Amino acid sequence: MDKALRGLERISKAVGVFPDFVQGGGGNTSVKIDKELMAIKASGYRLEQVTPDDGFAVVNYRNVIKYFDETDEKDDVVFEREGADLIKQNTLHMEGYKALRPSVEVGFHSILKKFVIHTHPVYANILCCSESGEELIAKSFKSSGIPWIWVPYTMPGFYLTYRIKQIIDEYKETSKSFPQVIFMQNHGLVVTADDAEECIELHTKVNNVIKEFFNISEPYPEIKLERRGDSEFVGETEFTVNYIRNNPIDLGFFGRVLYPDQIVYLGDDQIAIDEISKKINIITETGQVIYRTGYLESRTIEETLTAYLYVVHHIESNGLKLSTMSSEDINRIKNWDAEKYRKKMVSERK
Repeated sequence: MDKALRGLERISKAVGVFPDFVQGGGGNTSVKIDKELMAIKASGYRLEQVTPDDGFAVVNYRNVIKYFDETDEKDDVVFEREGADLIKQNTLHMEGYKALRPSVEVGFHSILKKFVIHTHPVYANILCCSESGEELIAKSFKSSGIPWIWVPYTMPGFYLTYRIKQIIDEYKETSKSFPQVIFMQNHGLVVTADDAEECIELHTKVNNVIKEFFNISEPYPEIKLERRGDSEFVGETEFTVNYIRNNPIDLGFFGRVLYPDQIVYLGDDQIAIDEISKKINIITETGQVIYRTGYLESRTIEETLTAYLYVVHHIESNGLKLSTMSSEDINRIKNWDAEKYRKKMVSERK
């Protein structure tokens, strides 16, 4: 178990320290300890916070696999209810470790290889949040030798696992191999391997293929915050400041929702434009963003805002069209207990 947990820490920190790969508490990682138990990042934790002693939960993934092997298609609401119960029943509280809540994505982690990295990279999301994303992936990865699948937008949770399992089974039937890369529309990237280093290298390679395809050579913007008191910070990330100053920004701009993390951390009910009245206050003349909250939440929002603007910029500058979430899907995320919990966790941490 110690070796497995050190592997989990390795893959988590390898991607979790880079805001172009994950923002705030987004993304998750897992390792299968044996043929029954799996350690998976805890909900609300940042990937960089995962250690062999903290930041993960242990679940019986064998029972999750059994559930999907015996389950036919159901309404996604039923999947959500049954999945929540199943995760609760199969989360182990082990002596010497914190009792933490596992990531809501326990389902698809269970059916993949030993190591799993799920992130929200800005590079992969240029494709995943573009209307022509699947077509562009086929074109850019044609000669890469990387086995991949595309998953149309599906509500996160157990219904998403069902869809992923369906598509993997179809891929295995036709290709006689296991797809180690999963692109999820309006969501992000998943890579999986039986070796930790292979998993990390695959994640890097996928994003590098995309960067090369779009001729992205400049370093990702450095996230900068200036403290103005215990509960007020100013965003000073150069790319973000310049984008806000040089583009028309209003609440309607943020109505173009690309993925769930935007709903959680950049909700329009939290944003004020050219006035200081809410948690996120955007000053269009200077390009600065004034956050009226603690450091960790300010940092999370600045990372999420920068990633969103970066993805929008590269999609539009390449003449592509944004793929946005429907109002129905947005409302479901807003009212989803799992995302409310994540939001609560980051706002309570200092």
